Amino acid sequence: MNARTQVEAFPLVPGYQPRPAVPAASSPDFIARMAANDAAAAPKRHEIYHAVHKGLRAAMSDAVVRLGRVDLDSITHRAETLAAIADLLQLCREHLEHENNFLHTAMERVVPGSSCTCADDHRHHVKAIDALTSRLDEAAAADPLGRERAFKVLYRLLATFVAENFAHMEIEESANTELLWQHYSDAELLAIEHQIHAHIKPERMMTWLRWILPNVTRQQRAAMMRGMQAGMPPELFAGVLDMVKPHLSAFERAALVVDLA
Repeated sequence: MNARTQVEAFPLVPGYQPRPAVPAASSPDFIARMAANDAAAAPKRHEIYHAVHKGLRAAMSDAVVRLGRVDLDSITHRAETLAAIADLLQLCREHLEHENNFLHTAMERVVPGSSCTCADDHRHHVKAIDALTSRLDEAAAADPLGRERAFKVLYRLLATFVAENFAHMEIEESANTELLWQHYSDAELLAIEHQIHAHIKPERMMTWLRWILPNVTRQQRAAMMRGMQAGMPPELFAGVLDMVKPHLSAFERAALVVDLA
């Protein structure tokens, strides 16, 4: 097989052209900007993107790793892996909707045009999700001869999508957060966050919590779960607790018992 054949074996999806959300994201200048943002941040301010992005990063990383390890000869394992990716793509669609409808609206209200860069990224992400969904269907339907190639293409596209989203989320957690802090109090940001939560159906909220709660710090998890414990009927809170425990280490489960006592 020559080099040209190797390149053509994995074509780009029409309408989905990978691009960096942040130029030279690994460059010293980019790292310096991140450090400056962190040094300038007020640690007591509410970071509206932080926890949900931790959950998304965990879900995205898990999906890429699972796809890379898939057993191509197992119907069950292939189906479970593709289902996990489909669920990730649904989370991404929902997250884009939440940010467009609530956070971008809040940004535009105080600084017209301030959400344009991220809104453009979001339009690109929607196209990417659609392309990944098509490739997901192709991988599921592939015959044994075409299966390895279909899963390789899906893996590469998913990895690129995740890389773009990681860079995009840094923009939101730095530039967007700075703008929101300049124009909104923490009480107002919490009110926006509560509006987002109210928009999420209960069954979908459990999926979000499945990714967020195990992937934040012990202190963040304790604060979030104490709030749920205080505000939820006991049976509903017990359901959240039962859902999250399998995704915690033995140390984390023991710490949670202490934190909720």
